Amino acid sequence: MQPLKRIRYYTMNSWNLSKSLAYNLKVYNVIDQKLQSKVYDLLSVDEVYQDYINPLIYEFDRKYNYEWQAKFNGRSGGYLVLYRGGIKEGRIFCKAGHNIEDDEVPLEVKRDFRRLAISIVKTAEALAKDYTIEIETITIYKDIQVLKKGA
Repeated sequence: MQPLKRIRYYTMNSWNLSKSLAYNLKVYNVIDQKLQSKVYDLLSVDEVYQDYINPLIYEFDRKYNYEWQAKFNGRSGGYLVLYRGGIKEGRIFCKAGHNIEDDEVPLEVKRDFRRLAISIVKTAEALAKDYTIEIETITIYKDIQVLKKGA
């Protein structure tokens, strides 16, 4: 794993001037060079996010009762960005596009956000070391509705 450096990232577009804390987790910036090709391949496998990456993010969000949330952002989804949010009427919401200054983020949240970024990178590297990707053919049967003429 290559060293991580926290940056400021535009949370929507640069025109709104809203920035937040973020980590650039693009593969070529954080993954050891010998594993990069395999990690790129892993990113196309849905299981990687569903079973390994998303649960890490979910635990971070849940720990802070969704007041602080981590999400991937960017054209290629290569930035892990910290957002504000919460729960209202039983629904989770995120305040994308709101500026977040370093001094308004509690130190514990900053530490856990960094730990999350590191965990994501280490998880990707571990998957690249321990797993192979294989192609399986599956058949899906599906009932559909069709029009039939007549009574």
